[in-house]
Amino acid sequence: MADKDKLKAEWEAFARDWIARCEEQRDEAREGILDDWMLELVGDVSGKRVIDLGCGEGRFCRMLAGRGAEVLGVDLQPAFIEYAEAHKGEREKYLVGDMEELQSVPDGAFDLAVSYISLVDVPDMQAALNQAARVLKPGGRLLVANLSPMATAVSTGNWWQRDDKGRKLHYKVDNYSEEGPRTLPFGPKFKLTNYHRMFSTTINAFIDAGLTVKRVHEPMPNEAQLKRRPGLDDLFRAAIFIIYELVKPAG
Repeated sequence: MADKDKLKAEWEAFARDWIARCEEQRDEAREGILDDWMLELVGDVSGKRVIDLGCGEGRFCRMLAGRGAEVLGVDLQPAFIEYAEAHKGEREKYLVGDMEELQSVPDGAFDLAVSYISLVDVPDMQAALNQAARVLKPGGRLLVANLSPMATAVSTGNWWQRDDKGRKLHYKVDNYSEEGPRTLPFGPKFKLTNYHRMFSTTINAFIDAGLTVKRVHEPMPNEAQLKRRPGLDDLFRAAIFIIYELVKPAG
């Protein structure tokens, strides 16, 4: 449990700053591109039951509820759930819980499960995916947005190799086959643990959970997104994010 305790401590220290970052819309990736992709792939959720695994402070839950879904948000960090509860609407419920376990969530209860950049934070990915599959109805969908294996296969803090003038030369990938936790800086004050896994490991974990891989996407910005957030042009050089569409077989 040492890994879980370390993760909880990291996010407890970071919680206030993360909430402020979301309130002030300073998350370039989510605000600039990933929300658009995720909402398009989610589709019509009116009247659907949705579970958001690793929901953080509830921003995506609120988006889904605003589109008519009945949403349960689950997160291990009490500060996030406290914030989500204070800002929730009538279609939202929240639970302090571990997406690797979900003991209080019944089998087959949801039409859609979402993991929005949360699987990268989970020590036991297979356990989390097994639970996601369990709580889905037959025919239900799981939508996973994650950091790509390219993004997690980095030496600490060295995402870009730069020249002597600070210009980006290329994205630095190293030790790809060495899976496990990597502690990376998040801004000037914090360090967070991400779990690097090879692409094949992730795909096989989906299969082992009994899920069918429907589509895989590597989000790239369009013209409108680039106009809003010019820094997203880095995504053309290195695919930092990946989205998996998965289905629980109907029978």
